Amino acid sequence: MRVLLALIFMLSWAGAADALPPLEVYGDLPSNRAMSISPDGRRLARINMRDSVEALLVYDFDEKKNLGGVNTSKVKTQNTRFISDKHVILRASETTRVSGFRGEFEYSAAFAYNVETDKLKLLLRGTEELYPAQSGLGRIVGYSPQKKDYVYMPGFLGARGSDPTFGLLQVNLDTGRGRVINRGSADTIDWFVNKDGDVIAEEKYNDRRDLYTIEMRVDGKLRKIFERKAARPPLSIVGYKPDESALIVSLRNDGDYFNLAELTPDGKLSGPIFQRGDADVDRVINNVNRVVFGVEYSGIYPRYDFFDDELDDFAEQIALMFPDAAVTLSDWTDDLNFFIFRVAGGALAPSYHLFDRQNTKLIRVGNAYEEINDEDAAEVVSIAYKARDGVRIPSLLTRPRDWTPETPRPTIIMPHGGPESYDAMGFDWMAQYFATRGYLVLQPNFRGSDGFGAEHRNAGRGNWGRGVMQHDVTDGLNALIKTKWADPDRVCIIGASYGGYAALAGGAFTPDLYKCVAAIAPVADLPRMLYDERQDHGKDSWVFDYWKELIGDPRAGRDKLKLISPSEHADQFKAPVLLIHGNDDTVVPYRQSAIMERALKRAGKEVEMVKLKGGDHWLSTSDARLDTLRALDRFVARTIGPDAVATGGTSGGE
Repeated sequence: MRVLLALIFMLSWAGAADALPPLEVYGDLPSNRAMSISPDGRRLARINMRDSVEALLVYDFDEKKNLGGVNTSKVKTQNTRFISDKHVILRASETTRVSGFRGEFEYSAAFAYNVETDKLKLLLRGTEELYPAQSGLGRIVGYSPQKKDYVYMPGFLGARGSDPTFGLLQVNLDTGRGRVINRGSADTIDWFVNKDGDVIAEEKYNDRRDLYTIEMRVDGKLRKIFERKAARPPLSIVGYKPDESALIVSLRNDGDYFNLAELTPDGKLSGPIFQRGDADVDRVINNVNRVVFGVEYSGIYPRYDFFDDELDDFAEQIALMFPDAAVTLSDWTDDLNFFIFRVAGGALAPSYHLFDRQNTKLIRVGNAYEEINDEDAAEVVSIAYKARDGVRIPSLLTRPRDWTPETPRPTIIMPHGGPESYDAMGFDWMAQYFATRGYLVLQPNFRGSDGFGAEHRNAGRGNWGRGVMQHDVTDGLNALIKTKWADPDRVCIIGASYGGYAALAGGAFTPDLYKCVAAIAPVADLPRMLYDERQDHGKDSWVFDYWKELIGDPRAGRDKLKLISPSEHADQFKAPVLLIHGNDDTVVPYRQSAIMERALKRAGKEVEMVKLKGGDHWLSTSDARLDTLRALDRFVARTIGPDAVATGGTSGGE
């Protein structure tokens, strides 16, 4: 299939400017994000940020105007999705504390916006049977065109203090009210609904008995087709085939979900399907009912594989139009006639494009950042360096706009969070800001990162702090120093979440390498972290088992955990430390940074703490991102920037 181009600029954005965009542009949330397309391809929904006001807007291509919208500034918006041509679903969350329950949690919700009436309704509003203090509310698992004003949503049911069951509710899009249609059990973990509104599968796991079960619709009734004893769920249903002849499940591969297979009503598994040795299945391409069309593979650049060979060809053709950038599928219609792609990376600023498959037209619909154009973007390139044992580490390097290899640059090492996550080609707002200010930024996909196969990922397990995960970060910096791209006397390490732990580990265990250390929402005390996970999920929980496998056993290996906890080695730091943490973080508690701050102060080290009021773990709000970037900008400029006084550090480490 040949793709014909018709570039039409439907949404306006600022032209190229002589001066670089200011810090506030990078620190603010994108001007346009979470774009989605209506089933008929006529309407485009997006979250728009302008003058510190965020709104859900709906644009009509035929009328060439915004039809309406709603202010979303008071919630943390996540995504949008058209359910029908007139209904847009908005997912949002807020950090909440409920009286009588331990700690805070991230309360999520779904809203339905009716484009024709210009009304917004909170879904599941007034549903009295819902259990209080549940964090996963707002997920939609089904829609039936025959019942076009309703969607299907799961949720815990029961009164406060009871053992809740995980039920399924039918919810009216225009009133927001839901009614229970299946009550499920305390073991139910997911529901699957077809286009007729029928439940076709129920997934269960009993954490106390370590028993995993799948029930599937057979001859009009749910029947048990699969059961297995396992310390963690051995499968995960991700969807089903369009003809409902089989479920598509994700199989455990060396401890995690990555291989897909088909599970038929007779309980037989066949596969794997959609498999690559050098990448993982990163995402399933499906519709709201979770009918599976294909997959997206992980790696530096996204790659796609569909059941339909023609779709494979078209995805490859689109990617070839932007050879140095990442072309990521953002949304699609159920009939697979309209697709929205996000293009970012290489030397391009991030932008959105709509592909009309029937008419073979590619339409550019807007920049993600209206004040950042291609001329402003720092170039992102893919590199791989050799670790000390010869393993190649896939990484990203964001280079200053005037970069030349002959001039060593002040450098920022930026390990990602997770740790079983990865950095891919695209537009990282923090890396872009510092690169446009003259810094070289390295984002290493150290061992322990996923996205590059099971061997690369599993090599990091049990290797935090002083093992290969941290060695790979160190070796990336040393590679840049060896090529004389990095100035060894002007290096900072910055990270968030696990990346914040890696930054603190760098400051503690290779103190001569860094002139500054900045950690955002970091883990600093590993025994305390594991204690909290045990308290939150229970000692028999598979979640607690996962973290023990990843880091170590807090009882049998407590001395080892202390050996790799930065808070236990504050006396070894030589560089000043900046700690940034939101007080609404429900993933890594604020006290982790407080523990680190106290340890550094007791050791007489230079440390600054920035507390983000209302900040969550993901820096979801513009205020949190701006406060973070401003603090980092001051800190980095003072320590390794143009006005910093070099102190003659040494290169090499470990």
